[in-house]
Amino acid sequence: MKKIIKTSALILSIALSFSSVPSFAYGIENTSANIDINENINPQAFYNSFTGVVKESADNTDGVKYLIENEEGIQANFIISENTYFVDDVKITVGSQITGFYEAGKPMIMIYPAQYSIEIVAPVTEGHNIKADKFDEDLLSADKTLKLNISENTEILWENGTTINWFKEPTLSEIAAVLSNRKLIVLYDFTTKSIPAQTTPNKIIVLSEQEIISNDIIVNDIVIEAPSVYINDEEVVMVPIRAISEALGYEVIWNNEQQCIMVGKDISLKIGDYKYNISEGNSVELKTSPILKDGYTYVPLNFFKDIVNINVVSFFENNVIIHDGRPMN
Repeated sequence: MKKIIKTSALILSIALSFSSVPSFAYGIENTSANIDINENINPQAFYNSFTGVVKESADNTDGVKYLIENEEGIQANFIISENTYFVDDVKITVGSQITGFYEAGKPMIMIYPAQYSIEIVAPVTEGHNIKADKFDEDLLSADKTLKLNISENTEILWENGTTINWFKEPTLSEIAAVLSNRKLIVLYDFTTKSIPAQTTPNKIIVLSEQEIISNDIIVNDIVIEAPSVYINDEEVVMVPIRAISEALGYEVIWNNEQQCIMVGKDISLKIGDYKYNISEGNSVELKTSPILKDGYTYVPLNFFKDIVNINVVSFFENNVIIHDGRPMN
Protein backbone atom coordinates (compact mmCIF):
# COMPACT_ATOMS: atom_id res chain seq x y z
CA MET A 1 0.00 0.00 0.00
CA LYS A 2 1.57 3.26 -0.96
CA LYS A 3 1.04 6.77 -2.14
CA ILE A 4 0.62 6.92 -5.91
CA ILE A 5 1.84 10.10 -7.58
CA LYS A 6 -0.40 11.21 -10.42
CA THR A 7 -0.32 14.43 -12.43
CA SER A 8 -3.77 15.41 -11.38
CA ALA A 9 -5.59 17.33 -8.65
CA LEU A 10 -8.61 16.39 -6.78
CA ILE A 11 -12.13 17.64 -6.48
CA LEU A 12 -15.03 15.68 -5.19
CA SER A 13 -18.64 16.45 -5.92
CA ILE A 14 -20.70 15.06 -3.14
CA ALA A 15 -24.43 15.07 -2.82
CA LEU A 16 -25.74 17.12 0.02
CA SER A 17 -27.58 14.15 1.42
CA PHE A 18 -26.05 12.76 4.59
CA SER A 19 -27.00 10.01 6.97
CA SER A 20 -26.79 10.44 10.72
CA VAL A 21 -25.87 6.76 11.05
CA PRO A 22 -22.53 5.55 9.62
CA SER A 23 -22.96 3.30 6.59
CA PHE A 24 -20.62 0.60 5.35
CA ALA A 25 -20.87 0.62 1.60
CA TYR A 26 -17.41 -0.90 1.06
CA GLY A 27 -17.45 -2.16 4.24
CA ILE A 28 -16.22 1.42 3.91
CA GLU A 29 -17.62 3.61 6.59
CA ASN A 30 -19.40 6.69 5.31
CA THR A 31 -18.60 9.27 7.98
CA SER A 32 -21.04 11.84 6.59
CA ALA A 33 -23.46 12.95 9.27
CA ASN A 34 -25.99 15.60 10.13
CA ILE A 35 -23.62 17.83 12.10
CA ASP A 36 -25.03 20.19 14.68
CA ILE A 37 -23.39 23.62 14.78
CA ASN A 38 -22.30 22.81 18.31
CA GLU A 39 -19.43 20.33 17.86
CA ASN A 40 -19.50 19.48 21.56
CA ILE A 41 -22.96 17.97 21.03
CA ASN A 42 -22.25 16.26 17.71
CA PRO A 43 -18.49 15.91 17.17
CA GLN A 44 -17.44 16.07 13.54
CA ALA A 45 -15.11 13.65 11.80
CA PHE A 46 -11.98 15.09 10.22
CA TYR A 47 -12.98 13.36 6.96
CA ASN A 48 -16.36 12.80 5.31
CA SER A 49 -16.79 10.27 2.52
CA PHE A 50 -18.84 9.36 -0.52
CA THR A 51 -19.18 5.89 -2.03
CA GLY A 52 -20.38 5.05 -5.50
CA VAL A 53 -19.71 3.67 -8.97
CA VAL A 54 -17.46 5.49 -11.44
CA LYS A 55 -19.61 6.63 -14.37
CA GLU A 56 -17.13 8.66 -16.43
CA SER A 57 -13.82 10.48 -16.28
CA ALA A 58 -12.47 13.64 -17.86
CA ASP A 59 -9.39 15.85 -17.66
CA ASN A 60 -9.78 18.93 -15.52
CA THR A 61 -7.63 21.99 -14.87
CA ASP A 62 -7.23 20.76 -11.30
CA GLY A 63 -6.60 17.14 -12.23
CA VAL A 64 -8.62 14.15 -13.39
CA LYS A 65 -12.35 14.40 -12.65
CA TYR A 66 -14.48 11.30 -12.06
CA LEU A 67 -18.26 11.32 -11.96
CA ILE A 68 -19.47 9.01 -9.18
CA GLU A 69 -23.03 7.82 -8.57
CA ASN A 70 -24.19 6.19 -5.32
CA GLU A 71 -26.95 3.61 -4.76
CA GLU A 72 -29.57 6.37 -4.38
CA GLY A 73 -28.68 7.83 -7.75
CA ILE A 74 -26.99 10.90 -6.24
CA GLN A 75 -23.92 12.00 -8.14
CA ALA A 76 -20.63 13.61 -7.11
CA ASN A 77 -17.43 14.65 -8.87
CA PHE A 78 -14.10 13.37 -7.56
CA ILE A 79 -11.05 15.26 -8.78
CA ILE A 80 -7.89 13.29 -8.01
CA SER A 81 -4.57 15.06 -7.44
CA GLU A 82 -0.94 14.06 -7.07
CA ASN A 83 -1.48 14.29 -3.30
CA THR A 84 -4.32 11.76 -3.24
CA TYR A 85 -3.54 8.60 -1.30
CA PHE A 86 -4.60 5.38 -3.08
CA VAL A 87 -5.45 2.58 -0.63
CA ASP A 88 -4.26 -0.81 -1.91
CA ASP A 89 -3.12 0.91 -5.11
CA VAL A 90 -6.77 1.05 -6.18
CA LYS A 91 -7.30 1.57 -9.92
CA ILE A 92 -10.08 3.98 -10.89
CA THR A 93 -11.91 2.77 -13.99
CA VAL A 94 -15.43 3.23 -15.32
CA GLY A 95 -17.67 0.73 -13.54
CA SER A 96 -15.48 0.31 -10.44
CA GLN A 97 -16.91 1.06 -7.01
CA ILE A 98 -14.80 3.36 -4.84
CA THR A 99 -14.97 5.56 -1.77
CA GLY A 100 -13.45 9.02 -1.63
CA PHE A 101 -12.56 10.76 1.62
CA TYR A 102 -12.45 14.56 1.78
CA GLU A 103 -11.71 17.01 4.57
CA ALA A 104 -14.97 17.81 6.34
CA GLY A 105 -14.09 21.38 7.31
CA LYS A 106 -13.10 22.65 3.87
CA PRO A 107 -15.42 25.09 2.02
CA MET A 108 -17.58 23.53 -0.69
CA ILE A 109 -18.66 24.91 -4.07
CA MET A 110 -22.46 24.93 -3.82
CA ILE A 111 -23.27 23.28 -7.13
CA TYR A 112 -24.72 19.96 -8.23
CA PRO A 113 -23.14 17.54 -8.62
CA ALA A 114 -21.18 18.63 -5.58
CA GLN A 115 -17.38 18.88 -5.77
CA TYR A 116 -14.80 18.03 -3.11
CA SER A 117 -11.05 17.60 -2.94
CA ILE A 118 -10.40 13.90 -2.39
CA GLU A 119 -7.47 13.16 -0.11
CA ILE A 120 -7.97 9.38 0.10
CA VAL A 121 -9.54 6.97 -2.38
CA ALA A 122 -10.23 3.32 -1.55
CA PRO A 123 -11.75 0.28 -3.26
CA VAL A 124 -15.02 -1.15 -2.01
CA THR A 125 -14.54 -4.69 -0.75
CA GLU A 126 -17.33 -6.71 0.83
CA GLY A 127 -16.75 -7.58 4.47
CA HIS A 128 -13.96 -5.08 5.02
CA ASN A 129 -14.27 -1.62 6.53
CA ILE A 130 -12.12 1.48 6.40
CA LYS A 131 -12.28 4.72 8.35
CA ALA A 132 -10.18 7.83 7.81
CA ASP A 133 -10.09 10.26 10.71
CA LYS A 134 -7.95 11.79 13.43
CA PHE A 135 -7.80 9.94 16.75
CA ASP A 136 -7.07 11.30 20.23
CA GLU A 137 -4.69 9.99 22.90
CA ASP A 138 -7.27 7.31 23.80
CA LEU A 139 -7.43 6.35 20.10
CA LEU A 140 -11.02 7.57 19.88
CA SER A 141 -11.98 9.05 16.51
CA ALA A 142 -12.74 12.75 16.13
CA ASP A 143 -16.43 11.99 15.60
CA LYS A 144 -16.45 9.82 18.76
CA THR A 145 -17.86 6.82 16.88
CA LEU A 146 -14.89 4.41 16.84
CA LYS A 147 -12.27 3.43 19.40
CA LEU A 148 -9.18 1.48 18.38
CA ASN A 149 -7.84 -1.45 20.37
CA ILE A 150 -4.33 -2.23 19.16
CA SER A 151 -3.15 -5.84 19.19
CA GLU A 152 0.17 -7.48 18.37
CA ASN A 153 -1.34 -8.40 15.00
CA THR A 154 -2.21 -4.82 14.06
CA GLU A 155 0.09 -3.69 11.26
CA ILE A 156 1.11 -0.02 11.57
CA LEU A 157 2.62 1.59 8.48
CA TRP A 158 3.76 4.95 7.22
CA GLU A 159 1.91 6.05 4.09
CA ASN A 160 4.82 5.00 1.85
CA GLY A 161 4.21 1.40 2.91
CA THR A 162 7.15 1.00 5.31
CA THR A 163 6.49 -0.41 8.75
CA ILE A 164 6.99 1.95 11.68
CA ASN A 165 10.38 1.05 13.09
CA TRP A 166 9.84 0.28 16.79
CA PHE A 167 13.13 -0.33 18.57
CA LYS A 168 11.48 -2.54 21.16
CA GLU A 169 8.01 -3.92 21.81
CA PRO A 170 6.00 -0.74 22.42
CA THR A 171 3.45 -0.31 25.17
CA LEU A 172 -0.09 0.71 24.25
CA SER A 173 0.54 4.19 25.63
CA GLU A 174 3.65 4.54 23.44
CA ILE A 175 1.69 3.48 20.37
CA ALA A 176 -1.11 5.90 21.24
CA ALA A 177 1.41 8.73 21.68
CA VAL A 178 2.68 8.19 18.14
CA LEU A 179 -0.77 7.77 16.54
CA SER A 180 -2.73 10.43 18.39
CA ASN A 181 -3.72 13.67 16.63
CA ARG A 182 -2.56 12.34 13.26
CA LYS A 183 -4.53 11.56 10.13
CA LEU A 184 -5.00 7.78 10.08
CA ILE A 185 -6.49 5.27 7.67
CA VAL A 186 -7.84 2.34 9.68
CA LEU A 187 -8.72 -0.99 8.04
CA TYR A 188 -10.77 -3.43 10.11
CA ASP A 189 -13.37 -6.20 9.88
CA PHE A 190 -15.75 -6.02 12.83
CA THR A 191 -16.81 -3.64 15.60
CA THR A 192 -18.56 -4.08 18.91
CA LYS A 193 -22.14 -2.84 19.32
CA SER A 194 -21.10 -0.52 22.11
CA ILE A 195 -21.12 3.29 22.04
CA PRO A 196 -18.61 4.17 20.82
CA ALA A 197 -18.03 1.10 18.70
CA GLN A 198 -14.67 -0.58 19.28
CA THR A 199 -12.49 -2.52 16.87
CA THR A 200 -9.12 -4.21 16.66
CA PRO A 201 -7.70 -2.94 13.35
CA ASN A 202 -5.97 -5.20 10.86
CA LYS A 203 -3.89 -2.29 9.57
CA ILE A 204 -3.32 1.40 10.33
CA ILE A 205 -1.72 3.78 7.83
CA VAL A 206 -0.24 6.99 9.23
CA LEU A 207 -0.49 9.86 6.77
CA SER A 208 2.12 12.61 6.68
CA GLU A 209 1.08 16.10 7.71
CA GLN A 210 1.16 18.59 4.85
CA GLU A 211 2.34 21.37 7.16
CA ILE A 212 5.57 19.46 7.83
CA ILE A 213 8.13 20.67 5.30
CA SER A 214 10.55 18.25 3.64
CA ASN A 215 13.99 17.78 5.20
CA ASP A 216 12.74 18.56 8.69
CA ILE A 217 13.83 16.81 11.87
CA ILE A 218 10.73 16.00 13.92
CA VAL A 219 11.29 14.98 17.54
CA ASN A 220 8.23 13.98 19.55
CA ASP A 221 6.01 15.64 16.92
CA ILE A 222 7.86 18.97 17.07
CA VAL A 223 9.96 20.28 14.20
CA ILE A 224 13.28 21.29 15.76
CA GLU A 225 15.87 23.79 14.60
CA ALA A 226 18.92 21.83 13.49
CA PRO A 227 21.61 21.61 10.82
CA SER A 228 20.52 19.87 7.63
CA VAL A 229 20.30 16.11 7.34
CA TYR A 230 22.30 14.55 4.51
CA ILE A 231 22.92 11.13 2.95
CA ASN A 232 26.54 10.04 2.64
CA ASP A 233 28.18 8.06 -0.19
CA GLU A 234 27.13 4.78 1.44
CA GLU A 235 23.51 6.00 1.40
CA VAL A 236 23.46 6.31 5.19
CA VAL A 237 21.24 9.06 6.63
CA MET A 238 23.48 11.31 8.76
CA VAL A 239 21.94 13.56 11.42
CA PRO A 240 23.26 16.23 13.82
CA ILE A 241 23.67 14.61 17.21
CA ARG A 242 23.47 17.66 19.49
CA ALA A 243 20.19 19.13 18.25
CA ILE A 244 18.35 15.81 18.39
CA SER A 245 19.85 14.68 21.70
CA GLU A 246 19.03 17.95 23.42
CA ALA A 247 15.48 17.85 22.04
CA LEU A 248 15.19 14.42 23.68
CA GLY A 249 16.35 15.88 27.00
CA TYR A 250 19.97 14.72 27.03
CA GLU A 251 22.89 16.95 28.01
CA VAL A 252 25.57 16.98 25.31
CA ILE A 253 29.23 17.77 26.12
CA TRP A 254 31.94 18.20 23.46
CA ASN A 255 35.62 17.55 24.26
CA ASN A 256 37.59 19.36 21.56
CA GLU A 257 40.99 18.01 22.65
CA GLN A 258 39.93 14.37 22.46
CA GLN A 259 37.43 14.94 19.61
CA CYS A 260 34.75 13.09 21.51
CA ILE A 261 31.23 13.82 22.66
CA MET A 262 29.23 12.73 25.70
CA VAL A 263 25.47 12.22 25.50
CA GLY A 264 23.85 12.04 28.90
CA LYS A 265 25.74 10.20 31.62
CA ASP A 266 26.59 6.95 29.83
CA ILE A 267 26.90 7.35 26.06
CA SER A 268 30.15 8.55 24.53
CA LEU A 269 31.58 8.53 21.01
CA LYS A 270 34.65 9.74 19.20
CA ILE A 271 35.03 11.24 15.74
CA GLY A 272 36.10 8.51 13.29
CA ASP A 273 35.59 5.67 15.79
CA TYR A 274 33.04 3.01 14.88
CA LYS A 275 32.65 1.96 18.51
CA TYR A 276 29.99 3.78 20.53
CA ASN A 277 30.32 3.42 24.31
CA ILE A 278 26.97 2.87 25.98
CA SER A 279 28.23 2.38 29.53
CA GLU A 280 31.53 1.83 31.30
CA GLY A 281 33.19 -1.16 29.63
CA ASN A 282 30.36 -1.74 27.13
CA SER A 283 30.24 -0.58 23.53
CA VAL A 284 28.36 -1.19 20.28
CA GLU A 285 30.01 -1.00 16.88
CA LEU A 286 28.06 0.61 14.05
CA LYS A 287 28.92 0.53 10.35
CA THR A 288 29.26 4.32 10.23
CA SER A 289 31.41 6.44 12.54
CA PRO A 290 30.66 9.97 13.77
CA ILE A 291 32.11 12.76 11.64
CA LEU A 292 32.57 16.52 11.83
CA LYS A 293 30.83 18.42 9.03
CA ASP A 294 30.53 22.21 8.84
CA GLY A 295 31.38 22.45 12.52
CA TYR A 296 28.71 19.96 13.64
CA THR A 297 29.00 16.35 14.79
CA TYR A 298 26.96 13.96 12.68
CA VAL A 299 26.04 10.36 13.46
CA PRO A 300 24.11 7.75 11.46
CA LEU A 301 20.38 7.94 12.12
CA ASN A 302 20.38 4.41 13.55
CA PHE A 303 22.55 5.75 16.40
CA PHE A 304 19.30 6.85 18.06
CA LYS A 305 17.76 3.40 17.61
CA ASP A 306 20.73 1.14 18.37
CA ILE A 307 22.56 3.24 20.97
CA VAL A 308 20.04 5.61 22.57
CA ASN A 309 17.19 3.05 22.35
CA ILE A 310 14.60 5.48 21.02
CA ASN A 311 11.35 3.72 20.16
CA VAL A 312 10.54 5.24 16.75
CA VAL A 313 13.37 6.25 14.41
CA SER A 314 12.47 6.70 10.73
CA PHE A 315 13.43 8.56 7.58
CA PHE A 316 10.12 9.26 5.88
CA GLU A 317 9.55 11.52 2.84
CA ASN A 318 12.92 13.20 3.48
CA ASN A 319 11.96 13.94 7.07
CA VAL A 320 13.70 12.46 10.11
CA ILE A 321 11.04 11.31 12.57
CA ILE A 322 12.09 10.43 16.13
CA HIS A 323 9.67 9.63 18.91
CA ASP A 324 10.53 8.28 22.33
CA GLY A 325 6.97 7.35 23.26
CA ARG A 326 6.17 10.40 25.37
CA PRO A 327 2.72 11.91 24.80
CA MET A 328 2.62 15.21 22.91
CA ASN A 329 2.19 18.37 24.95
